[in-house]
Amino acid sequence: MSHVLQSRFVRYFLLGSIAAGLQVAMLIALVEIAGLNKTLGSTVAFYGAVIVNYYLQRRFTFRSAAPHWVAMPKFVGVSTLGAFINILAFSLLLGIMHYVAAQCLSLLLVFLFNFSMSKALVFKTPRRDSAGQD
Repeated sequence: MSHVLQSRFVRYFLLGSIAAGLQVAMLIALVEIAGLNKTLGSTVAFYGAVIVNYYLQRRFTFRSAAPHWVAMPKFVGVSTLGAFINILAFSLLLGIMHYVAAQCLSLLLVFLFNFSMSKALVFKTPRRDSAGQD
């Protein structure tokens, strides 16, 4: 089990699931309680989850020592591109399924994009050994 948790991809998925759960909960609250439009609620919830996800991924997945002033703008930039993917996929799926299901499927696409970009651009570090790598 510990070998599985050494994989960045698995850690990214597990920690990203916490942020995604928060995003879906925020979306439901924004739509059902606050009465926000579903697409706007999805976008607001997305950025709320980005903040949590940044700290989790920086600390536990990539174990980055990069200063926040360097890593966070890159993470937010990548996440903004992810937000566009989220909005596009969510809007398309919203026409054929319930908004919570549409959000969950959209998050899968965003997850794959954000992991790849976070690994390649945001938290890129020189490779010293193969421990904890994908």
